[in-house]
Amino acid sequence: MSFRAAVLAAAVLAVIGLAASSADAAPQILGLVASNGVPTPLDCSGPACTAHFSAFCLQQSRPSPSRGDSYVVAPGGRVTLLVATKSGDTLRLPGDKYLEIRSQVGFTSVSIALAKATLAELGAISAAVEVGPSVSLLPVAVAGDPDPQSDDEVALATGAMRRAATRTFEQPGMVGDAARITTLLINALPPTATDTAEQRNGLWVAMLDNPAMAGATAEGRAAARDIYDACAISMNAYATSSMRNCLELRQADLLATTNREFWKESAGY
Repeated sequence: MSFRAAVLAAAVLAVIGLAASSADAAPQILGLVASNGVPTPLDCSGPACTAHFSAFCLQQSRPSPSRGDSYVVAPGGRVTLLVATKSGDTLRLPGDKYLEIRSQVGFTSVSIALAKATLAELGAISAAVEVGPSVSLLPVAVAGDPDPQSDDEVALATGAMRRAATRTFEQPGMVGDAARITTLLINALPPTATDTAEQRNGLWVAMLDNPAMAGATAEGRAAARDIYDACAISMNAYATSSMRNCLELRQADLLATTNREFWKESAGY
């Protein structure tokens, strides 16, 4: 990683790390940015079928998750697994029964995965995930946790805080649309640092007809385009390891900065 990329990563982690840290305590409850009816395809080229999803924090006082912390969908939320079968049918299945969710970059993103063995058992050839509105993610409880999530904490985070977050992170607008578009761009690139100049340079145009892009607000598209252009410049200057890595870090910066403002606005809850 170049010096410039390292500085950006450090800045992102500094913002993410605004929450108080407490060793071994349960990490923050997260919100998952809704798909708004546009499923995210899972990439099955690796050991499992996976994709990157945008997230945000609902608990400022809890420690930020470490990379790879396990999460589950909170009651009332809906994450749907869509699988295309060999016969041409599309099945809609409850995601909490089949999918594994793990934190990626602090509280700003998660990876959702489907085991390839499960894909085969379902007789499917491809899979996608649709995130419904107002989805909250609960950290999986760990035995011996000295400070587990209390019922009151869960109720506040998944109730009043999650409802307040809808306006900032999910409704059409700069942040929600930019997050959805950047997620689209991230998932269109290889999961490893192997994207080519052809893939990078044609990425924006290739995504123009996608509903997440076409249906976004002008402000959201502009913000996402700024992120894309900044990463293209970084790649041309050899200042980042891959386009995907750069997009992930800049998306994290957008969401973490917005989260800080959201916490300030929600101080009365």
